[in-house]
Amino acid sequence: MSWLTLAVLAAALAVHVTTDLREGYVYDVAVYPPLLVLAALAWGAGRLADGCTGALACAAVPAALTAVTRGRGMGIGDAKVAGLMGMALGPSAGVLALGCSFMWGAGVALALVAVRRLRWGARMAFVPFLGLGFLTVVFMQHAGVR
Repeated sequence: MSWLTLAVLAAALAVHVTTDLREGYVYDVAVYPPLLVLAALAWGAGRLADGCTGALACAAVPAALTAVTRGRGMGIGDAKVAGLMGMALGPSAGVLALGCSFMWGAGVALALVAVRRLRWGARMAFVPFLGLGFLTVVFMQHAGVR
């Protein structure tokens, strides 16, 4: 994966983390342009099928959770951002990053509940944890962990 791909995804995640924390929303206008750029970069690297598979695999879990919870447990914006992550990372690293995101989110939520800074069942932005999952996988790959 190229540094340009990582930079595009990191910039998109920075925008989405900010809007999710401030407004609780992921804007489509900020999802689709980086998705097209990431798809073009994947095509140029000869890995468009890998990127599309990653996007679908990573978006499927949050989309299913959105459908099952009727948008109360997770929003469709989370699925869109997860799809961005999958397009950039591919299916294996993307799914690993998604799993790390859920682990980060669960750990932080449980810690906040334990210290009574968050009530059980309260809403919490998930896109920041997608960003942490992405960073976790990038650092793991950089350290040579496979």
